[in-house]
Amino acid sequence: MFETIRSQKIAGFRLGGERVDIVPSEMTKSADSYSKKVGDLTVILHFEELAPDCYRWHLILRNTGKTRTAQITELYGADIHFAVSGEAKWESLFGDNWTENSFKPLSADFSDMTVIEREPADGRSSREGFPYFDVTSDLGCMVFAIGWSGQWKYKLRRMGDTALLKLGFADCDMYLDPGESIRSAGAIVCGGRTLTETRQKFRRIFREKLSPYAKRGAGFTLPISLQTFDRYFPTGQPWATPDPTWATEEGQLRCIECAKKCGLINNYWLDAAWFRDGFPHGVGNYTCEKTFPRGLAPLSKAAHSLGMTFMLWFEVERVNINSDTAKEHPEWLLWNGDPENPYRIFNIGNEEAYRRLRDTLVDMVQKSGIDIFRLDFNRGPLLYWRRHEEPGRKGYLENKHITNLYRLWDELLREFPGLLIDNCAGGGGRLDYELLSRSVPLWRSDSGCYPVSEEHPTDIWHQNQTIGLTRYLPYHSTCSWTTEAYTFRSSSTMGIALDLDVMNDAFDGESTKAPLSELHSLRHLWNGDFYPLTEATLRDDVWCAYQLDLEGNGFAAFFRRENAESSEMTFTLNNIDTDKDYEITLSDENYEKTVKVVKGKDLASFTAHIPEAKQSLLLTYKTV
Repeated sequence: MFETIRSQKIAGFRLGGERVDIVPSEMTKSADSYSKKVGDLTVILHFEELAPDCYRWHLILRNTGKTRTAQITELYGADIHFAVSGEAKWESLFGDNWTENSFKPLSADFSDMTVIEREPADGRSSREGFPYFDVTSDLGCMVFAIGWSGQWKYKLRRMGDTALLKLGFADCDMYLDPGESIRSAGAIVCGGRTLTETRQKFRRIFREKLSPYAKRGAGFTLPISLQTFDRYFPTGQPWATPDPTWATEEGQLRCIECAKKCGLINNYWLDAAWFRDGFPHGVGNYTCEKTFPRGLAPLSKAAHSLGMTFMLWFEVERVNINSDTAKEHPEWLLWNGDPENPYRIFNIGNEEAYRRLRDTLVDMVQKSGIDIFRLDFNRGPLLYWRRHEEPGRKGYLENKHITNLYRLWDELLREFPGLLIDNCAGGGGRLDYELLSRSVPLWRSDSGCYPVSEEHPTDIWHQNQTIGLTRYLPYHSTCSWTTEAYTFRSSSTMGIALDLDVMNDAFDGESTKAPLSELHSLRHLWNGDFYPLTEATLRDDVWCAYQLDLEGNGFAAFFRRENAESSEMTFTLNNIDTDKDYEITLSDENYEKTVKVVKGKDLASFTAHIPEAKQSLLLTYKTV
């Protein structure tokens, strides 16, 4: 399809029951968009060729007339067909649900007459559903990405040698009054010859054209953070050890000093404990607890003075009924109808509510010295939207909410060009490309809330999440509760959050030096190509391994799980020049290193030796 994509139908909708097809070559082209008029409805297509055989687009529909439009239905941001041949396969991931299934790979045969339908669970774009997938056949591979942070839906159907994709909203049956506008779900389509090649290509384009890396340059990295909310805040979980001094200015300053003792921690992360009435009951309050009598500026100043950035948690879309926001402006809130539910959704689609929220956040970022703005969302909004829809306006409330969410993030980034946004929605609940073009997921799943235990073997879960997510996403990170190599390496990506027992008088920071030094030395390699060397599986009697390669230099991480019998396993490494010599460094479970020079042909088929179960080995390599 790529040779003629501009002359094909790529999107469409119905207006008053009549089909309107979007074909770029049939529209009026301007500098960065295409447009057409359908009666009083102006249709704008934002269409971009990101790279050869890789395109991104979405629609804007605006009522520029003086009367209400007819009903708009079946608004498909992508309505395309493409060729397939022979045996074909669909692959994607399960989205996040904070369990062993988070970001688990999924696959299905895509044979003739097969229909595959997917959507997320609750109005958050990667909650159980996942907004990235690929189709591979004898003709090659295509990776698809969805740009919508709410309730998208797609249907993929094969009919002989043709595949049909319709991607849009689960809810769309609305009119527009004069001056109103909506946007479609966005789509990225990226083609290549093989599955591995196309995934590498997509991930590279995502990093270089869309992600915060694209705006900040090669020096961009994820933070190495100290974050101890889950350890010290009284969450009621059995692994928490609440400390009443932690959620105070004095306690936080003490933690910041402890972060500096660790040497390579470069961010201090204060999670949900700073606002009046605490977490979760205080969501909707923007004044500090009395335990922070001077506000939060003293914390950011302390972090900055020690060479660290400061991250602060917000949850602006969920509001407790007893909060200041709920009492002052109940008309800005949406309810799901459950009388036992004390939480509401803040209607940021309401213009007055939006402006108040934007001004509040701009003021807080400025006065509190925030470098990383962490936005969480622990409630699925779908039922709230549906309950408050006006007759004849199905999907409009969601559309305004999501488009104003993009607008909010864009305005914060314009106001504070150095700001980094951490995208969290109960963990990895909103990982679609629209939000990830504005942010990074530093807490990719709430499985990071758990230390490793028999009930929560999060070391295995994190290994699997890295293998799954890095198929598509250039950046993501999670949490480790220990510096023990097997667990720490299972959680490490370009960055990490550490939930260490820093308020323990015995803590001196020395145990962090070796693992953080290792992580720091590897960070730039996450800008390279990712190769899973094993499958993602929950089995504990196997090895897990993956490789990152950046222009012939890289690393491979190997994990011998708890009941894996063999102490050795041979792996075929990727992008190794068999005619060159390589300097390799092997770092064992104790972070003890062995350095030697090997032939490329020996490195290409590498035998990893791990003497004990539940241990790890890190191999780094560079050409001599």
